[in-house]
Amino acid sequence: MKNLIFIGCILIILFKTGNVLSNNKIFNVNNIEISREISQNQEKLISKAFLEAFNKLIKRLLMEDDYRRFSNTNLEEIKKLISYYQIGNSNTETKEDKENIKFNVFFDKERVHKFFYDRNILYSDIINTEVILFPLLRKEKQYFIYTKNYFYENWNNNEQPEDLIQYILPTENIENIEKITLNKSSIYKIDISDFFKEYNSNNVVFANIEVKNNIAEVFLNTRIQGKTIKKTLSIKKNNNFNQIEFYRKIISKINNAVRDLIKSQNLIDVRTPSFLNVKIKLNAVDNLIEFNNRLQKIDLIDNFYVQQMNKDYVLVKIKYLGKINKIINKLKDQKINLRMIEGQWQLNVI
Repeated sequence: MKNLIFIGCILIILFKTGNVLSNNKIFNVNNIEISREISQNQEKLISKAFLEAFNKLIKRLLMEDDYRRFSNTNLEEIKKLISYYQIGNSNTETKEDKENIKFNVFFDKERVHKFFYDRNILYSDIINTEVILFPLLRKEKQYFIYTKNYFYENWNNNEQPEDLIQYILPTENIENIEKITLNKSSIYKIDISDFFKEYNSNNVVFANIEVKNNIAEVFLNTRIQGKTIKKTLSIKKNNNFNQIEFYRKIISKINNAVRDLIKSQNLIDVRTPSFLNVKIKLNAVDNLIEFNNRLQKIDLIDNFYVQQMNKDYVLVKIKYLGKINKIINKLKDQKINLRMIEGQWQLNVI
């Protein structure tokens, strides 16, 4: 009798075989500020918010070339992708609230997926990605490692796209000063695994920045998601820029390049979803409730299907987008362990 009640409770939780997940965190764009000076017409303010929200969304998700291709998408097309929006100002109106109006815009995941699918676009989820970066400045045939290195001292002072990449610059290290000093003639060959050995990160970037009058030659020696990737950039100084403005432009261009490198290793093709068969041990009804709640927080998982169930375990098929390693890490973030045991994926809710 207890077993029947137990299974009955599970069936109530999962009243149908397919449980569609609806949390769209990466497709939400919050805190869009629109100046009231633009118009007194509420519809025009909302339309402006939709345009800015879409621009922020595709800037976050798409490679730079694809972003430029679709940054001029018309308003009517954008409106079709939106589920709903909120006007975010509080009841207590401040001076800033009188000048600006805030919007939160929620894009529909399925509609955005169809938009990408129809246009053969791959997108990437890199929210809150940590990157260890060291910028080395060479100017007038002299290297500046830590002291008098504008890039090292000011890298995180430039505005970054919200929630995308968190840059961490290594602390001053005598060993690394020696490594750079010994490799001045062949800085391009420096061993980044050794240089960043104190940091346990999948994403590290050694940026060699050589500034010559009105141009900067940049060599990026990177390890992204465990893969070694090298890239060169040539950045020209605008005629009306002073030195600080030029340096800020260099930081911005390098940030764009690093962001694209990371996106390139995390691309998601909506045309080719994958499926994962897992076994979940059930010690209590709460296990499955908690599993369901946590799975809803993972944007790359579309849904899951209960295939078999008894008092001890549930066999579930999970439909997801992206690479298996990415899903394993996403599950781990939600305190769900996924392991291969004797040829069977087994899942444990911690």
